[in-house]
Amino acid sequence: MHKRNVGIVLLVVVIIVAGFVVSKVFQSGASFKVGSEPKYQPPLYEEKGWDIEAKRVTSTQTMAYAPTYTRPTAPVGITNNEKSKEVIQRLKKDYYVVIQDENPERVASEIKAEVYLLGGYVISERLTRGQDRTVYYLEFRIPNTAENENKVETILRKYEIKSLRLDTQDVTSKYNQILAEIESLEAEKKKLLEFYNLSKDVDDLLRIEYRISEINSRLNYLYLQKDYYEKVTDYITYHITIESKEKPVFEIDLDFRKTIYQAVTILLMIIRGILALLIIISPFAVLYLVGRKLYKKYGIRASEDVGEE
Repeated sequence: MHKRNVGIVLLVVVIIVAGFVVSKVFQSGASFKVGSEPKYQPPLYEEKGWDIEAKRVTSTQTMAYAPTYTRPTAPVGITNNEKSKEVIQRLKKDYYVVIQDENPERVASEIKAEVYLLGGYVISERLTRGQDRTVYYLEFRIPNTAENENKVETILRKYEIKSLRLDTQDVTSKYNQILAEIESLEAEKKKLLEFYNLSKDVDDLLRIEYRISEINSRLNYLYLQKDYYEKVTDYITYHITIESKEKPVFEIDLDFRKTIYQAVTILLMIIRGILALLIIISPFAVLYLVGRKLYKKYGIRASEDVGEE
């Protein structure tokens, strides 16, 4: 019986030690290989000897490079037969102006007429009418020239300007990066189309078609970005808010709320005063009631005994 117990104890110890060893093995990152490893599959370009990079660099990098079969993309303003030219700086300008006037609609109509004369266009406009205030929101763009900028400033100065702010952003590097990546992708697409016409293998044709579709999708996005940056730098954007001079509704609401808060505060102070007075008087009231009760019980009886004697 004793030997049997010793055997059971030894079996339990062996199981614990084995479990500890196995857990350490898995924690150390040991791996087991099952079957043979997959063979290396060379990419389409390496397999066919085309020497082209299949993947493109992302737009987060500072420069997009051309495939290996072409020279690196030249900076903007440089061609093969001429020297480097100065890079054109592209500034995005946004004016934020608040105007006060008795007739916001008339002011907006006059500003729009001047904008059209300067070759600009209206992006959006919105009119908000209230019981106590009218607000006209106007957003427009004009060609980005110093002359037009001065003319618009002169036009706006005719009205009562409440606030004016200019925000500028240099987007030159972003714009040049987009141009470089477009040039690189267009060159790769052209070369892929040449290989597409030469190849007769179905798998190769499918891979090339897939890569071309990826390039087209990326180019669509890049061309949209290019158009956007050209639009916001070739034009100056104005965000105009024209509001009437009447007292805004929210200020009336604030005054009304302030009056209510003051009335509630005064009422709470009165209630607190009454409670404090009751607390002060309550001991005297209790003494008065107790004394009155004792007098009725003993004082009247004592006076009757005295009268009988």
